[in-house]
Amino acid sequence: MYLNDRTAIVTGGASGIGAATCETLAKRGADVVVADLAVEDGEALAAVITAEEDGDASFVETDVSDEDAVAAMVGHAEEAFGSVDILVNNAAVASQEADGPIAEFEDEAYEFLTGVNLKGPMYACKHAIPAMLDTGDGTGVVVNNASIAALIAEPGMDIYTATKGALVSLTRSIAVEYAPEIRANTICPGIVETPMLEQALAEESDEDLPTTTEEMIEETPLGIADPADVGRAIAFLASEDAAFVTGATIPVDGGYTAR
Repeated sequence: MYLNDRTAIVTGGASGIGAATCETLAKRGADVVVADLAVEDGEALAAVITAEEDGDASFVETDVSDEDAVAAMVGHAEEAFGSVDILVNNAAVASQEADGPIAEFEDEAYEFLTGVNLKGPMYACKHAIPAMLDTGDGTGVVVNNASIAALIAEPGMDIYTATKGALVSLTRSIAVEYAPEIRANTICPGIVETPMLEQALAEESDEDLPTTTEEMIEETPLGIADPADVGRAIAFLASEDAAFVTGATIPVDGGYTAR
């Protein structure tokens, strides 16, 4: 599963699953672009990777909901490392306070959630895929980080689940449209110990909100995942070990959807 001479872009790469993915890809030899809005954390992570791992790293401040910023992100990867070979669309947002049942949804929440969760990956694919095709070696990889919310119902988070379901469909289209030069797959994490999980638990401490997250933790056979568990799954899909895997949707959920 070595990724020497490969360049990977990871959006939302400064923390949580994104940071673990950056570290895992670099351990396997990839040069990594850490793309995030969190400048201090992103620069610190890139410095650690450069000092300690087999691959190199560079940080670029990126708002994935801004197409110009995404185009600049891809350009940064090409300038820093000479190519774009792997794109991991990991950046995402979720908010029970902004989201809600479909009969109550508001345009502001819709624009916020779709801007990051769906437009972001679409912009990244729009600009990264041509860069992958320019390498001419037929080994481009897209890994989209959705959620088990794309596979199961999460009442009260209807907009979020819609964005994640749409991301699964987008991935399948990319897999077919750009084969054999580019492979595209989706991972669907379950409960992972990340800042997003902490935020969800904090929001659910409000007695007016459901305790969905706590219930999911209790009902997951393998318990809470470490971000590195998801990062390793992404690294597998990015590697030649997954050379015949494309268009797949893979739960990384500790058995939650197997119940």
